Amino acid sequence: MPGERTFPFSVTRVRFLATCLVAVLCMLASPPRSSAIGALTLDIGDVLGDGWNAQGVTIAFELGATDQTLVHLQAQRLTVLPQLGALTDVAVVCRNPVVKEPRFSCTGASVTGQFGRLGRQQFTADAAYDSARGTLTFATRGLKVAGGPASINGRWLESGWAFEIHNQAARLAELRKIAAPWFELPAELSVDGRTTMTLRLTGADSLSVIEVSGKFAEVTANNHAGTLATDKLEFGLEATLKPVGTDWDVRAKIQSSSGQAYSDPVFMDFGQNPVAATLNGRWVTASGLLHLAPLDVVQQGTVSGSIAGDLDFKGASMLRDLHLELRTLQFPGAFATFIQPFLVTTAFKDFTTSGRLSGSVELDAGAPAAFDLRLEELSLDDKEGRLALKSLNGRMVWLSSARRAVAARSEPSAAEPHSHLEWQSAAIYGITGGPAQIDFAVAGADFRVLQPTRLPVFDGGLNISTLSVREFGSPQMSLRFAAELQPISMPLLCRAFGWPEFSGKLEGRIPEVNLVEDMLSLGGDLEMSAFGGQIRVNGLKLKNPLGTYPLLNANITARALDLQAVTGTFEFGEITGHLDADIRGLELFRWSPIKFDARLYTTPGDRSRHLISQRAVKNLANIGGSGGGVTAVLQKGFLRFFENFRYARLGLSCRLDNETCFMDGIEPQQGDAYYIVKGSGIPRIDIIGNAHRVNWNRLVSQLQAIQESGGPVVR
Repeated sequence: MPGERTFPFSVTRVRFLATCLVAVLCMLASPPRSSAIGALTLDIGDVLGDGWNAQGVTIAFELGATDQTLVHLQAQRLTVLPQLGALTDVAVVCRNPVVKEPRFSCTGASVTGQFGRLGRQQFTADAAYDSARGTLTFATRGLKVAGGPASINGRWLESGWAFEIHNQAARLAELRKIAAPWFELPAELSVDGRTTMTLRLTGADSLSVIEVSGKFAEVTANNHAGTLATDKLEFGLEATLKPVGTDWDVRAKIQSSSGQAYSDPVFMDFGQNPVAATLNGRWVTASGLLHLAPLDVVQQGTVSGSIAGDLDFKGASMLRDLHLELRTLQFPGAFATFIQPFLVTTAFKDFTTSGRLSGSVELDAGAPAAFDLRLEELSLDDKEGRLALKSLNGRMVWLSSARRAVAARSEPSAAEPHSHLEWQSAAIYGITGGPAQIDFAVAGADFRVLQPTRLPVFDGGLNISTLSVREFGSPQMSLRFAAELQPISMPLLCRAFGWPEFSGKLEGRIPEVNLVEDMLSLGGDLEMSAFGGQIRVNGLKLKNPLGTYPLLNANITARALDLQAVTGTFEFGEITGHLDADIRGLELFRWSPIKFDARLYTTPGDRSRHLISQRAVKNLANIGGSGGGVTAVLQKGFLRFFENFRYARLGLSCRLDNETCFMDGIEPQQGDAYYIVKGSGIPRIDIIGNAHRVNWNRLVSQLQAIQESGGPVVR
């Protein structure tokens, strides 16, 4: 019958063995001593019982000349446990049995035969029967099970029975074959190694308790997909199993001592971080569920906690409804074991970590449903300087969308779970900041800052008034953000980004930023102060901001920028004065410009000193197409003695369309020429441009070459 549990140690089976033994020993109680009779054979034939049978059973004894008595028990076929296979050609030889009422016994009996899944056996056995007490005891020596020596000891009383099976250095692969009728691992999983184990079974009419105590060595386990593997794994096992109907109550303790294990992508070295686990649960045979109530795990230097819920060994996913209680998750061990494997293909795979984490995690149907985590002095530092966080403390609470909906229906007035984090310092890609804290709520794929938050940035900061994200990671993701940028020293920002070093400070207002249906837009103008002037961005729209092909549109207006601050940063040459800029219809595709209409010109009414260096003159002339003539003029005559020249005003425009820059200056000169710089005073120098159509990529390359070469040197 499916689910029926049949054991070789029921009362009826033991009685059969006892009957055979008693029959033999009773015959010996008054053996014939006539020399005419040297042997006596009793042909029993077939014997049937409840779930067992014996065929071709004979009992014979021989009387030797020196009063030596030999008793032979033979069975052509014996089925005690069908799952183990039939025992065939079983022969038992007992020399000089003890026959003295009430004790009947045999010591050192020889047993041979084919023992089903256990293979060919030849061993010795002791057996004794006490007729007054109704007890039967036996012990074997020299059994071979799964490639290692084994022994069986047992006793039977009217009130119950007990058996102890001990094996040494048994091969796990062979034991797996023997145990297949009762317990079968997935076919794609191969297992080998050796075990020394003691198995104790007790019961009355049926099995009541199984106790297991063993040590496993050099255990290897692999699946076909390569996602599971162990190497030279060693551990000890103590377990108690009690049948409950067709199920089992399980109590077990496992402790590792050495070896490694890999379950894609997690790798564990149990020699470096030993594991001790205690299991209380129930194995439901019909459904293949292991109910954990709970499983307690301690891994040295890594994790301490418990797991309650169900593991499904027959379902598509082993993880079902689980509650994980983390007493502590210790870093750096936890990072190396459980987090780093998931980051090996990212830029954040090499972190130095410290600190602790505790709390709870819940899974519904194998998917994360909730967590409540507490962080204590958690620090991390990327070796490449991309991300660092020092002394992070606080609490993070999260609910899945389904859990949040259930909570809202059951307690509509319940407060939204809040999270709080604070840290001593932080850095990301070279941008550093001091102590800060943030209060927020996160549920499902939604995130919301609960109150205005200040994030320090270098010597300034970012004051966030609004920050919320809905349905993060989905096509329907939306975002709202608004903040104010407090003055930050430009040299610090430039060093962080690897830019040429600008002077001055950056500050401004970031209006409400919205992301709806993959389109990011500003609810107003983005205003900044930089290079001593004002910069305004309006009409900003960014399509597909997180995708492969982002497209940005914007208009940029700059007023009264300090030219000396701008040009002093680059190897372009120095220019003093102030500059206005208008960039209309800017389009960036994958962050490269494909279209714009830009005009740069001297700020109207600017009364500051206007000077331009020889290097700047030459580079501007090269851009306008008259570089050769200007260089010749500067290299001859008295102009070569001047480092700087005065100018009245300057300007340059570029309308980019179809990879062509249509260029112009501040006013026409003769013919198609135009002024880029209109000189003033003595000596006077004008820069005239004559290139109206320039390939954009060529122009960019030219500007890059000027920057990298440091510009021309005029002698």
